[in-house]
Amino acid sequence: MSSARRGNIDNFRQQAFADTRPISQFGRKNRLEFAIRRHSPTFDIAMVAIIVGAVLFNLTIGSLTPLLIIGVIGMFLIIRWENALTLGAACWPLLLLPAFALLSALWSEVPFTTIRYSLIYLITVRAGMILGGGLQRSSFIIGNFIAFAFYFVMSLAFGRFVNWGDGPGDAFAGLAGSKNSYGDMAGLAILSATAFVIWAWANRKRVLAGSAALLVPLMFGSLILSRATSALIATLAALACLLLWAASRRLALQARSGIFIAALAVAAILLTTQNFWLPPLFEFVVEASGKNMGLTGRVDLWRFGNGLIGERPWLGLGYNAFWLQDSLDAQYLWNMMGIASRQGFSFHNTSMEIVVHLGYVGLALFGLIAAIGIVTLIMRTMAVPYISSIYACALVIFFALKLPFEVVGFGTMHFSTIFGFAILAMGFRRPMVLETTASPR
Repeated sequence: MSSARRGNIDNFRQQAFADTRPISQFGRKNRLEFAIRRHSPTFDIAMVAIIVGAVLFNLTIGSLTPLLIIGVIGMFLIIRWENALTLGAACWPLLLLPAFALLSALWSEVPFTTIRYSLIYLITVRAGMILGGGLQRSSFIIGNFIAFAFYFVMSLAFGRFVNWGDGPGDAFAGLAGSKNSYGDMAGLAILSATAFVIWAWANRKRVLAGSAALLVPLMFGSLILSRATSALIATLAALACLLLWAASRRLALQARSGIFIAALAVAAILLTTQNFWLPPLFEFVVEASGKNMGLTGRVDLWRFGNGLIGERPWLGLGYNAFWLQDSLDAQYLWNMMGIASRQGFSFHNTSMEIVVHLGYVGLALFGLIAAIGIVTLIMRTMAVPYISSIYACALVIFFALKLPFEVVGFGTMHFSTIFGFAILAMGFRRPMVLETTASPR
């Protein structure tokens, strides 16, 4: 074997999962042993891809989802133990939320059910914290893209269409439980692919950037086919902010901060005034499709939720103490909304879902911690514009526009909870052991 070829092989081994080194033991001749390289970025990318992929394919793999996430948490504690200590010290406020959910077992009518689901919620929160606060920043972008690209391809290959309204044309639901759920997945896939293209181009990986860019139009097509109006609006708003903020990275701090603040102000105005512009937009979609507006039934659902809040406004019913198989009220709502599976349902409003289960005290705790994490993330991103942080800020826009119509950050083993706490962890995080701030990529 030539010396040049041998050198190439040695270089490859040093880049892979393990390296080789001669070890002499008890007078024996030197021999090669493999030692795991704990700080290989491949581990970080794999952990992100496995966690995100597990929640994306939750309906397909079922109970394997929590097992995979628990396994990744265990792997993180073993191979990134020093980062685990830093993560706990920096992001401990995020653990107050599942802790309060666990505490609600004291006043829940089904305490053991509340304890069980609160522990699953704790695992979900911990997984999100690892994604956003415990791994190298670039792994959040790369791992997300791998998971969403695979999910998108599988959805195209094995997905399905579902009936939508009374008019012609069905909606694409992919591998998700509904068209709206797939719309969210497709929107997040677009944001993930766009962030990956920006990262790959900034790191001079032109082939990877071009390959990922080819998927974006296809993802947009599937999003339109899903007929998920709220997901389309949230995706367009978040994508505009992502591209604008990424383009401002090379500008001076003052100019970059001005662009950030202007984009956030527009997003805030859209969020606070959506009761004026969103209903006409929905009516336009309804008229174009022949969909019956009464099919959603969310007005009746919210009216029922307000009644529950009036009964126990301050501490709520207890975490996950309402949507139970033996609950007559829950069965009534399932039948009214046509939910045959009687699972995976909510009040389709984040604030209402939290207040019903944890009261106004729980909502205040959630709101305070979320506000601190998001504001800190935005301030740090304006100062040092990592692409991963810009991507996280775009996700804030996406999920903020979903808050009035979906439940974000409160469900167990749900993608919105994983991403919600990953975003907050990015705000609370401190520099990791091998992380540098010299090049904000």
